[in-house]
Amino acid sequence: MNAPSPFSDMLFEKREEQAILTDLAYANGWMLDVDGCLVKTTKAGGAGGHAIGGAAKLLDWLRRNERKFVICTNASQRTVATYASHLRSIGLDIADHEMMTAATAAGETIARAHPGGRILVVGDEGMLEAIRSAGLEVTPPDASNADAVVVGAADTYSSANLNAACLSIADHGAPLYTSVSSPWFHGGVKRSIAVSSAIAQAIASVTGVQPIVCGKPSRELGESLRLRLSGGNSQIVIVGDAAPAEMRLARGMGAMGVLVLSGATQADELSGLPVDQQPHWVVQDIDELADQLQRVIP
Repeated sequence: MNAPSPFSDMLFEKREEQAILTDLAYANGWMLDVDGCLVKTTKAGGAGGHAIGGAAKLLDWLRRNERKFVICTNASQRTVATYASHLRSIGLDIADHEMMTAATAAGETIARAHPGGRILVVGDEGMLEAIRSAGLEVTPPDASNADAVVVGAADTYSSANLNAACLSIADHGAPLYTSVSSPWFHGGVKRSIAVSSAIAQAIASVTGVQPIVCGKPSRELGESLRLRLSGGNSQIVIVGDAAPAEMRLARGMGAMGVLVLSGATQADELSGLPVDQQPHWVVQDIDELADQLQRVIP
């Protein structure tokens, strides 16, 4: 028997790569991460950053080819309108209704579990608006008998608010929700603490109740994305820079994961990624992805 030809193997790999790229180009639902993917920044939600080359080009391709998309950030401190407005100010054509945050996901998740519930918010305006928009009642910040407690990002947290959260959980059995679980935020420049995760873990250490995560890569966020991107039969693509967040989300919801190497996950880490964080496609940045897609469908 003749030995396999390395040239034949190379042709097979090229055909396989082309098939994956074609699947990406014809997928009808897209989720794009913000920090480290569309925007280089040191602050969550794209705040204070600048658009990465190719970001506007990819958005234009999605619109031109009538693809549904959601811009999704794990930020939760500011409102959806605030984040979207900033992205528009740096040249990215994103409407408010096309933006989703970890706070948005928290509101939708809690509304499904506690319809009409009284929710104690440990966070800022972004989480407060998301809870109210989901049809839930926000309790006073020192109320210790809430139906559920949710933690989002903020610059400061009061001791009265934290005490009320712990009492609602420990004495009244309220579940604890949080925007994110990852300890660090990375916007493609340098990392900083994910403050909502730290506060949620502090409450968990006092009460013994572990938080339910609502942002990426949670199943709860996956359910919200499916609803926004035409239901369960859509082929969805998840694009992001953090394998533990976006690629794990993609694998968990049966979507295609595209990893951009412009943020948290670097090329030398790819070989060591666990199975549930492995991407289906890897590009240097969003500009390379836009060029590849345009070669399949102009």
